[in-house]
Amino acid sequence: MIRRYRIGFLAGLLVFTSVLAQEYPGFRVIGRHLYDPCGEKVVLRGVANPNIWYQKDGMPQYEEIEQTGANVVRIVWDTTGTADELRQAVENCIDYEMIPMVEIHDATGKWYLLDRVVAYWIREEILWVIEDYEEYLLINIANECGDYYVTPSTFRTDYEAHIHTMREAGIHVPLVIDGTDWGKNINILQSEGPYLIDADPDHNLMFSIHMWWPAKWGWSENDVVDEISESVNMGLPLIVGEFGHFTDAEGVTEITAANSIPYLTIIEQCQLNEVGYIVWSWFGNSNPLYDMSSDGTYNGLEGWGLEVAVTDENSVANTSVRPYFMENGNCDPSPVVTAGSSVGKDFTLMSGYPNPFNANVIIQYSVDEPCRVDLDILNIQGQIVQRLDQGWKTAGQYTVHWDAGDHSGTDMPSGTYFCRMTAAKEKERSQKMIKLLLIR
Repeated sequence: MIRRYRIGFLAGLLVFTSVLAQEYPGFRVIGRHLYDPCGEKVVLRGVANPNIWYQKDGMPQYEEIEQTGANVVRIVWDTTGTADELRQAVENCIDYEMIPMVEIHDATGKWYLLDRVVAYWIREEILWVIEDYEEYLLINIANECGDYYVTPSTFRTDYEAHIHTMREAGIHVPLVIDGTDWGKNINILQSEGPYLIDADPDHNLMFSIHMWWPAKWGWSENDVVDEISESVNMGLPLIVGEFGHFTDAEGVTEITAANSIPYLTIIEQCQLNEVGYIVWSWFGNSNPLYDMSSDGTYNGLEGWGLEVAVTDENSVANTSVRPYFMENGNCDPSPVVTAGSSVGKDFTLMSGYPNPFNANVIIQYSVDEPCRVDLDILNIQGQIVQRLDQGWKTAGQYTVHWDAGDHSGTDMPSGTYFCRMTAAKEKERSQKMIKLLLIR
């Protein structure tokens, strides 16, 4: 089944932009959001599955998880997994139309093992797997690396070095970085994340907070609201990479007000702010209270697991959107439309010409109904550098030119840019984006 995806990708890529303009295939972080290879925004909604401790190929769990509508599986892995085993785990996940996000578990709480984790990612046989599936893959470098005592400067310096090591080895997929203190430290992500994004040659990073935040450790429900809001306001590409309904010392099985997690608030705030979330975990935990499903099946979902997966209004089933690319292996020939929107279903943003370009690019778009249009040029960080057109448009085709300058007329440097078209009418809006490559 995987072959249909890879062949379809090459053909469908033309809808997004010229093949020549694709520096690297695969998902891309722009601003604080993740986009698929076709330019469709993806808000991650899924679960973690402990492949490495259970069935390494993910089966039959993927088939059961797929029934929730999840668009991502966080594949729990470690450095004992072989390249062939990893290949099968990733391929099976893709076959069930879910994004594989692989994390390495060796360095959990142990900063000194980060080197071992990165050495695994850049093994020749592992690089072959990454290359073969780079259109679909997200890499969560190291699960919960480091304890409470890792300093911001150490976090910054070491991750900067390791990001460069992975990029130089040919890994260009989005890299996901967990907070320290066993994943719970969001402050270090907020303080060091922007620097690391700038330091990454690909500017293709996301940051993952693990909200094991019970009252007994000084956390409150308001912290969930405030910290997500702070991250969103600063433009940090944040996801909630782990959470459950309680946490405590190993062997504790009683859920109390002190050790419980406000999981419904977490998924509510993620939905309100377009922040991805991944639930811990499907099945196979040492403490069954962490299992979403009692037996690893969809029908076995129970209690909090049933709520976050299916029944709550902010659950995976009620908020997950699978990208057209993951379901079909190519780009949607129709415009990318924001979920729940009706305006702009018949608008088109054509690929720029020429592309790549060195001085001026022609961009054409059309609308089939009256609407307001904003046409913006964004840099790789998601910042608007130039607004090409805006205002109320009647049905018809329009042509604009971008002279590769910013708002002040200053020439922009060589690099990757994006043209984003927003069509709006009353309270409804839709977007489509193309990629442009400027070569001076």
